Amino acid sequence: MIERRPTQVDVAREAGVSRQTVSLVTRDDPRVSAHSRELVLAAMKKLGYRPNVAARALAARCTGFVGISLSDLVNPFHGELIELIRSRCESQGLIPFITPVAQDAADERVAIGRLLEMNVDGLILISPMSDDAVLDQVGRQVPTVIVTRNAGPDSVDLVHTDDHEGARAVVGELIGSGYRPIIYFGVDRPVAGDSSRARIEGYRSILAETGYEPRVEMVSPGEVGRALGRVVQEFGNGFGLCCHNDLIALEVIGHLEVFGLRPGRDVGVTGYDNSSISGYPGISLTTVDQSTSTMARRAVDLLVERMDGRTERADVVMPSQLVARATSGRTGYSR
Repeated sequence: MIERRPTQVDVAREAGVSRQTVSLVTRDDPRVSAHSRELVLAAMKKLGYRPNVAARALAARCTGFVGISLSDLVNPFHGELIELIRSRCESQGLIPFITPVAQDAADERVAIGRLLEMNVDGLILISPMSDDAVLDQVGRQVPTVIVTRNAGPDSVDLVHTDDHEGARAVVGELIGSGYRPIIYFGVDRPVAGDSSRARIEGYRSILAETGYEPRVEMVSPGEVGRALGRVVQEFGNGFGLCCHNDLIALEVIGHLEVFGLRPGRDVGVTGYDNSSISGYPGISLTTVDQSTSTMARRAVDLLVERMDGRTERADVVMPSQLVARATSGRTGYSR
């Protein structure tokens, strides 16, 4: 049999105070005397009482709730980013509600609608699929920060990397290491300002400057091996693969083993994100660092500023830094 949860009435009876006093303590109201506060807190601890946050939020002008929406939780970069954002929220006294969604604009809109129904004080949207019209409507309702997207309406703040220059950096690394041709393994996300488009544009721009022909292969989970097989059949070895993110690059490294090829020796491979797994021994993936911890901190801080009344738009561009490791042939392996 499940025991009934203790109520404020139970706490008041145990502490020998009024229910109103208990209510004031849960709201950290300064009008409560130190003695009464100690009695109430002791009673709460003894009974295992927890304040009803939802009820308190309904009565308050500010709830302290922050809605966070993201897709692609299997991507290690997203997992690390969301943990950093969660930690920063809690350090600022905010309560994060994390809502995973499919890579689908309609599913995302439903999730955002539910978060708004919860009366969140703000939203952090990571790589949203929604178009600018939807995002503008959301941004006019509640403070909103978009992370890892290069463009958006004036009603929202942006925090992102210089994806164009980041892609140029890893392609330049592959070219400098002597790999030819340089092939891009990308993802198809037809969203204005999306990182997928900016990185492809960066890839194309540096190849145009150096006189090499671009080749873009769009891949999705489960298709990397087939795409790699086509490239291996055509070129054998000596080519370079510039991957949209670390997740794709890690899958490429796994499939190269099947073809008897070694990254950094037979084939150059680069990722993007500098997720923690990319630096593990035996992987040593060349990638782009997005200053993830700073990105998370800035996103939450911008949201707090919006919640405090700032109205002017902020567009924070994080530096993209090349992290050269063994898979691009510069260290660890000799070609």
